[in-house]
Amino acid sequence: MLKKLQTGYASIDKPWLQYFSKEAIDSIIPECNLYESIWQRNKDNLDKTALDFYGNQISYRLLFENIKNTAASLSALGVKKGETVAVCMLNTPETIYLIYALNLLGASANMLCPMSPPEELLHNIKLCNSRFLFTLDIFQNTILSFLKKSDIQKVIVANLTTSMSLASRLGAALFKKVRTVPLVKDARFFSWKVFLKKQLDYQISNDADSTAVILYTGGTTGGSKAVELTNYNVNAVAWQNLYGVQTIKREHVWVGGLPLFIAYGLACSIQTPLVIGMTILLRLPMTDTLEKLIKMKPNYICSIPNSWKELAQSNKKIDLSFFLVPISGGDIIPITIENKINEFLKKNHSKLPLYNGYGLSEVCAQATCGHPVNQKPGTVGVPFVKNTIAAFDLETGEELKYDEEGELCINTPSMMKGYINNEAETNKVIRRHKDGLYWVHTGDLGYVDSDGFIHINGRMKRFFVRQCDGMVKKIFCPDAENHLLQCKDIEQCVFVQQQSETEQKICAFIIPSDKTISQSTLIDRVKSFCKESLGDFYSPDCLYVIDKFPLTKIGKIDYRALEKKII
Repeated sequence: MLKKLQTGYASIDKPWLQYFSKEAIDSIIPECNLYESIWQRNKDNLDKTALDFYGNQISYRLLFENIKNTAASLSALGVKKGETVAVCMLNTPETIYLIYALNLLGASANMLCPMSPPEELLHNIKLCNSRFLFTLDIFQNTILSFLKKSDIQKVIVANLTTSMSLASRLGAALFKKVRTVPLVKDARFFSWKVFLKKQLDYQISNDADSTAVILYTGGTTGGSKAVELTNYNVNAVAWQNLYGVQTIKREHVWVGGLPLFIAYGLACSIQTPLVIGMTILLRLPMTDTLEKLIKMKPNYICSIPNSWKELAQSNKKIDLSFFLVPISGGDIIPITIENKINEFLKKNHSKLPLYNGYGLSEVCAQATCGHPVNQKPGTVGVPFVKNTIAAFDLETGEELKYDEEGELCINTPSMMKGYINNEAETNKVIRRHKDGLYWVHTGDLGYVDSDGFIHINGRMKRFFVRQCDGMVKKIFCPDAENHLLQCKDIEQCVFVQQQSETEQKICAFIIPSDKTISQSTLIDRVKSFCKESLGDFYSPDCLYVIDKFPLTKIGKIDYRALEKKII
C-alpha cells in the first residue's frame, strides 16, 4: 500500500498501513467465542496435529473431542453461564481443554499463577467469586493452605504427566524431573479422571462480548488488578497476527512455552497458532531453556530479552535456518544487545532478525508486530492493522507529532473490558479522548516515527520483570515493598532496579525499625525472612541499610538518587 500524504499525526496518517495488504486492512475480526473461532478454521483440518506435549501428538479432532467432554463434565459439576472458575495450572493439554470448555459454556477462566503467595491466590479467588478450582497435583499443598478461608466448594486435580507420551512419563519418573503427588485426603478434592466420569448436556454460548478470561497485571492485594478480556479481545489479537505476521502458515510449528496465566501465553502462544491451524509444541515453562527449545526446530518462538541475550553470549554454532520469526517481548531491550543478538541469528542462518513486540495485559498482550522486510532495530515494530498507537502530551493530553516523546496510548479492538471491581483504576487507564475514541494509557514513554514504528524510551510506572524457574512475572515495586514490610525488623523500604546491558539488579533500601541492632544482623534477619516468606519473585537481589530516603524538591522519594547508590 502506498504512503498517503502525512499530516504529522500518527492517529490520522496511520503510516504503518503501508506494510499491510488490502486483504488485511479490509479483514473482519469474527464475532464469536474462542472455541468457534478455532473450530471454523480447523473443521476441515482435523487430522493435523494441534498439540505436541512431550511426544504425545494430539490432533485437532481429539482436541475438539476433549474440549467437548470437559464441557459436559463442567456442566455436571454445576458450572453455569457467566460463572468464573479458578484455574491454577501450568501448560498442559488439560489446561487447554478446560479453558475452551469453560468458553463453550459461557463461563470465564480465572487464570492464577501457581507460584504466587497463598494470600494473593486467595484474594484473586475471592475477587472473582470462584466456587470451583482446578489445579495440578504439585500445587495441592498451596491450595490447602488457604482453602478454609475461601468459598471454593470443589478442587479438581490434574496430574502433570498424564498427557505426556509413555516414554516421557517414564523418563520424568526415572530422572525425577517431575514429581507425582498423590491426591490429598480431603472431601473437596477430586482427581481429573473422576471429574471426567460425570457428564451432562450443556447449551453452547457464542457471545463475542462475554468475558473469556481474567488475567492479572502483577502484585498482590495492594496493587494487583484483574483484567477482564472478552472473546472478541482475544480473537482480535489472534486474527491480527494471522494478517500481521506475513510469513505465518498452517504447516508451521509454534512453541507454546510461556505460561497460560499471562495474556501473551494465552492469546499469542495458544489462540493465535490454533486459529491459524498450526502445531503447538506445548511445554512446561520451568523445564526447557531457550537453547533446548530451539533444538526442537520450531518456526516461531517467543522469549524474553535476557534469554535471547544469554543464547547470543554462548556463541554456540546452532543451525537456525528453520527459524521464521524469533520473537522478543516482555521488556525493553537495549539496542547494543539487540544488535549482538541479530549478529548471532544471522551468523547461524536465521531467516529474519529478532522481532520485538509490545503490549500489555490491558490490550491482551500484543499491540504491535514486526515486518519481514522493513525492520528497524531499537523499535518494537508497527501497530497491528486494526490498532492505532500515538504519543500524547503528559500535561495537555494533546496528540504529539512524529518523533515527539509522550505517553503511548493505544486504540484497539483488543482493549480490555476493564478491571474487575475497580472502576476507578479502569477509568485511569481507559480514557475517552476528544476524538471520541477510547484509548488505553500505557504508562510508557515513547514516540511514533514517520514510518509508523514505535519507540519506547522508558516507563512511567515503577515495576520490574522477574524470571524464576522459567516463569516470567511483572512485579510492581509497591507490591514488593508491601511484602517486605511484613518483616518486623523493617520500618520502611523502597525497591529500585539498576538495569545495565549485562545484568539487572533488584535492590531494596531498608530503614530498620530497631536502630540499635547491627547492620550485619539486620541483613541476616531480612535475608532469612525473604527466603522463608517471599519466594524468588519478590525477594531483592541485594539489600542496603539506610537512615533516611533522599527526597526530591517537592518531598517525594528520589528513586534515581537511590539507583546511583547501587554498587
